Formats: sequence, C-alpha cells, structure tokens
Amino acid sequence: MLWFIALIALVLAVCYRRTSLLMATWVIGLWLMAYLLAYGVTPFSQGLWALYLLIFMPLNINTLRMKWISRPMFKLMKAALPPMSQTEREALEAGTVWWDAELFSGKPNWKMLQDLPPTRLSAEEQAFIDGPVETLCAMLNDWDITRNRMDLPQEVWD
Repeated sequence: MLWFIALIALVLAVCYRRTSLLMATWVIGLWLMAYLLAYGVTPFSQGLWALYLLIFMPLNINTLRMKWISRPMFKLMKAALPPMSQTEREALEAGTVWWDAELFSGKPNWKMLQDLPPTRLSAEEQAFIDGPVETLCAMLNDWDITRNRMDLPQEVWD
C-alpha cells in the first residue's frame, strides 16, 4: 500500500512541478522499475506495467496523442463553448495584454514588471488631481461622515 501512496505522491509532485510529459514518463517508469526490483514479477506489477505501457507510452507519440486525445477533446470543448460575441472578438483583437498575461500565467516574470517604465500623469490629469480632487479631499472628514452624519455633507454632494 505504501508503494501505491508513493506513486500517487510522485504523480502529484510531477504535476506540481509542471514536468514535461517525457520526463514524467521516465520518472514513473523508474518508480515501476524500483517496484519490480523490490517485489519481483507479480500480477500487480504486471498490471502496473501494462497500464504504464498502454497509457503513458502512447502519450509520448505526438501523432497518436493528437489523433486520439487532443482532437477529440478540442471538438468536445468547441461544441460546449458558446459562440464568441462581437464584443469579445473586438476585445481580443484590440491589442496586447501588457503585463496581465504574465500575472495570469501563474508564474509571472517579476523582472518584467520591474523593468517597465513608471507611468506618468498627463498635465491635464495632474491638474485634475491637484485641483478638484484636492478640494474634495479637504472637504471630507471620515469620522464625521461615518459616525455622525452617515452620509456625505451636502456641500460635497453639490
């Protein structure tokens, strides 16, 4: 039973490390070889090797994987998804995804973010911050708004 738990842990570790399919096949093959050396040829070890040869080995042959797994999965997913709206199409064709793509990849390149030049406000934006925004902030008293009035003062609304 410990060997089976070790196999599950090994598969999870390989998945977590995003190991390539070829490397994962080698790692699991080595685990099976160690099991075979430890326990000899048993019906269980023969079953494990049969599963290994029937599942993992064909996955490493690109043409077989494309024909029997990738294409059917693609067709299944394509049929399950709704058609793309005009708005979605325009959003996709609008331009780049900037650093957001790095962030949502799951393994962002933080150096790329650090190398981006700092953004600067235009003169019009800076004037807005220095003028109306500063005036508004000076009119606000958080304690008075949240504890006494429970609303913004009328002059702020105005």
